[in-house]
Amino acid sequence: MEHIEPIIAQQKDRAKPPTGKAFLLGVAGIVLRLAVCQLMVNALIMLTGAGLFNVAFYLYAVWLLLSFMRRTVAGYTYTLKETTLILQRQSGDSTTALVEIPLEAIRAVRQVAAGERLRLYYRQVTAVDPKSAPGGRMRLAFALSLFSARMARLAAGKRAGEAVGYVVVYEEGGQLRACTFRPDEDFLAALGDAVGERFCADDREAFRGMSTLYARALKRAFPAQYPTVDPLVDERELEAARAEVHARREQRRAKAAQSAEPKGERAAAPEGTAKRRRAHAGQDKKTGKREQDE
Repeated sequence: MEHIEPIIAQQKDRAKPPTGKAFLLGVAGIVLRLAVCQLMVNALIMLTGAGLFNVAFYLYAVWLLLSFMRRTVAGYTYTLKETTLILQRQSGDSTTALVEIPLEAIRAVRQVAAGERLRLYYRQVTAVDPKSAPGGRMRLAFALSLFSARMARLAAGKRAGEAVGYVVVYEEGGQLRACTFRPDEDFLAALGDAVGERFCADDREAFRGMSTLYARALKRAFPAQYPTVDPLVDERELEAARAEVHARREQRRAKAAQSAEPKGERAAAPEGTAKRRRAHAGQDKKTGKREQDE
């Protein structure tokens, strides 16, 4: 007889039907994106003569529709059993198990912010709930970080530090993988009791010293989200350079003050000194005239 594991905790998030305004805005956004994509595909076909670009357009259209349906129709079920964590997606009457994780394989469960690029650390990242993913705005900021940290911060705004959910880091096939979801307080408390010390553990310590160009660019743009990544410039070297620049500025100010002092002293010289100088000058002139007469 097959053993059925008892359910310790379960959370069901049913899809909330969108309002009329939200639905119309979503449809308008899809139509606009498809129109822009169609113009680009037509231009590429004219330039290259390759009709295969139409296939890419159709794939993009299907992806857009599925993403829209997932945001508006799909619901999610999180189930915690004695030895397993199961994360499922519901679309109508059908249920699909996205991730099934043995509790012993879990390495960490912690909160994740929108500005954290999890793919830096893990080979595979599954966003069970789309709201727990960074989103298009943050993906743009990630790309801009390679060119300008300031532009990346402007694109991200305040969203970079916002908590979007929790990440479960687990080992499968000898590799670390991750999935993000949005549990409520009750489910989170039950999961914390099940995994013990691994709850709220910072698994990023295993990646301390990461020095890839992309990781360092993200560190420069969003330093609080990447504490274990080596910065582009060492903080001690940066402080030394700032101190040197400050010292040079002080030296220039001191030289400028010294060069201005003699002018002031000459202007404030006593009248007696000026008279003596004029008297000496008159005597020199008289002596010169005598020598010329002789």
